[in-house]
Amino acid sequence: MTDSKRIPFIYRFLSSVFLLSMILNTAACRADEDKIALFPLDHYDQTISTWINPAEDNYDKPLFSSDIQQKRFDTLIKHYVGAASPWSPEYVNHILHRASSDTIYAMEVDILADFTNVNKPDDQIGYGENFHPHTLDWINQIKENSHLAQFNDINYQANNRAIAVDNLLLRALPTNDPSFYSHRLAGQGYPFDNLQMSALWAGTPVYIIGETLDHAWSLVITPDCIAWTKTSGLARTDSTFISTWQSAAKKQLAAITTTETPILDKNHIWRFSAYIGSVFPIVDSGSAFHILIPIMDINRKAVITQAEVSNQQAVIMPLAATPHHFADVMNTLIGRPYGWGNLNFYNDCSAELKSLLTPFGIWLPRHSSSQVKAGKMVDVSYLPPAKRVEYLLENGRPFLTIIYIGGHVMLYTGKFSNPNTFDHSPMAMTYQNLWGIRPSSNDKRFIIGKAAFFPLLLSFPENRNLTSQASKDEFQVGYLDEVQNFLLFDQIIDLKSLMYPS
Repeated sequence: MTDSKRIPFIYRFLSSVFLLSMILNTAACRADEDKIALFPLDHYDQTISTWINPAEDNYDKPLFSSDIQQKRFDTLIKHYVGAASPWSPEYVNHILHRASSDTIYAMEVDILADFTNVNKPDDQIGYGENFHPHTLDWINQIKENSHLAQFNDINYQANNRAIAVDNLLLRALPTNDPSFYSHRLAGQGYPFDNLQMSALWAGTPVYIIGETLDHAWSLVITPDCIAWTKTSGLARTDSTFISTWQSAAKKQLAAITTTETPILDKNHIWRFSAYIGSVFPIVDSGSAFHILIPIMDINRKAVITQAEVSNQQAVIMPLAATPHHFADVMNTLIGRPYGWGNLNFYNDCSAELKSLLTPFGIWLPRHSSSQVKAGKMVDVSYLPPAKRVEYLLENGRPFLTIIYIGGHVMLYTGKFSNPNTFDHSPMAMTYQNLWGIRPSSNDKRFIIGKAAFFPLLLSFPENRNLTSQASKDEFQVGYLDEVQNFLLFDQIIDLKSLMYPS
């Protein structure tokens, strides 16, 4: 080939390579974009009164007996300031002194190994917010700062009891850095930071197991889990503080019922915002509640002061479990964005149910797989999807039935006619906070991304390829008005379930 012919050939070749590169890059970008689409809720009425009708005869009728509700409330008190509280020496010692294969030290070593990228398959590589995989130096720095040696031969110390003076995030490791799986995997990337576990609400008792070398992070036992949190939001408590707080809490508790209620102390100094799920001892009640709140002195010790909240912002616990009251609490939760592990103090599926049920004095474990066992659990996973829905329609108890479908949990709210079908066939309505729905190909997610009323349908008219929530591998139903099995289950301490993000 002559030089005069070679040059146009080279240009054509390079142009083809450039064009092919552009096509591949565009396809790659398109593939990334197509991992997410929005699911329209236009056909799914989000008006609370549509699903909880004020005209119904049972609108103000308690859904279960005062005896059952009191047993539930006793369980909540036990975890908050009682025998299963982080302030209980017996409970803490039960956690600290375990078999050598099941210790705080062993769990921390395992968690660090889980977030190391060495020899991991592509779908288990952890990425930072900059889309780069975390390096070995990154995990080694966290490991060094964790000071693992401190977790060998640890013993209970009364002065390690503390209380949260602000709302805090709970993390699997002592770092603010997220750890996402690849955003190119459907259902991964933001918001699924695998290090984010939960939230710790202001006014919650904790036990400090240890601190990082830089003292910025503390590993704490909370009423719900064991995790790392910022030391700056914790104040250590003495016996006088604990005695006063426990005594007041056992007499009367207030539950916050308005999201982000501003908490001002008696000098009108803003201290924090209180979220639904937060509880505080009451010292005086009337048209407004005077509650106890913790603040920190200059020596980082907890001091009790008072704040005032209105009866529009809080209720005396336990709130009567009526449809009316469920509607009231849902009214301030519905539509709030989905927050994996309480990211940004929003709720994920299990945090939503935990927050919703707290004012009624119902304590739930943090993880969805445990929540369904908070009452009598019936496993109907062996049934085909249609029969599962049929079982729920026949046996579901509105507001008292938790549905677990493997990694996700929701609350059954009743049987209704489906307005989107010609024959108005019956459908099961649920209340849930969900990220999205997946297609049968599992190659993308159709995002809802908030707390919503959402029916348990076998198929969706918006897209027939979407997978029904009733067709997951697991389908378990738990009844909150049956507590006997839960009282036994609640006595079991599973360290892994308390420490591992889920």
